[in-house]
Amino acid sequence: MFGPRDSRVRGWFMLDSYLPTFVLTVIYLLSIWLGNKYMKNRPAFSLRGILTLYNLGITLLSAYMLIELILSSWEGGYNLQCQDLTSAGEGDIRVAKVLWWYYFSKLVEFLDTIFFVLRKKTNQITFLHVYHHASMFNIWWCVLNWIPCGQSFFGPTLNSFIHILMYSYYGLSVFPSMHKYLWWKKYLTQAQLVQFLLTITHTLSAVVKPCGFPFGCLIFQSSYMMTLVVLFLNFYVQTYRKKPMKKDMQELPAGKEVRNGFSKACFAEVNGVISKKAQ
Repeated sequence: MFGPRDSRVRGWFMLDSYLPTFVLTVIYLLSIWLGNKYMKNRPAFSLRGILTLYNLGITLLSAYMLIELILSSWEGGYNLQCQDLTSAGEGDIRVAKVLWWYYFSKLVEFLDTIFFVLRKKTNQITFLHVYHHASMFNIWWCVLNWIPCGQSFFGPTLNSFIHILMYSYYGLSVFPSMHKYLWWKKYLTQAQLVQFLLTITHTLSAVVKPCGFPFGCLIFQSSYMMTLVVLFLNFYVQTYRKKPMKKDMQELPAGKEVRNGFSKACFAEVNGVISKKAQ
């Protein structure tokens, strides 16, 4: 499907063999299972300081990748509709170097789940969460080995921008005094959905008007992104569109203020993020 590996990334850290990526993914999955067992009868960790530094670090890394991808693709004269793997010369190498950091960032983001485990936020460790984290790390090992530049630049550019917003939100949510300003969580999910749809459109544009980018990779990427659209759309509907039953609303304790169909008692802090729990 993909053809020979790209020789330009030979010798780059963690790319020559798939084994490190596979083993780290297995360790990640085992850490979730064993970590939940370990934390079952133990108090949750706060980790406020660590979370602040972590979210700041991911935000800064995302900002670097966004700026560098824009500059390197501009330098390489990239065609937004379809860009092949070789015509930009040094610009392609520069893009590939940024995309390596993007691949590596997916390993670092495994810590998102580990922090959920240590803080006993097991309701946040959903199939969507684990599938997204585990699959992205493995898929981007493949991307770096076969299609490390060209058309591959677009998705990470959008995703880096979304991650600047997302990890800024998470970083601010660590501080209770900031919660009243964090009313825009659902708009982050909407932005993620728009990101996936734009990436699918960009990918398929190279199918409609080819430029030499591997066809199999385009189809695989579009199919994978569609799974994310379905899962994130389901998450959005379950989280923001479900309305409480009339009977449950009638049974709210007296004196509880109701706002937008939810009582104040419904608001809970999840990994430092305010979310609504349906009654």
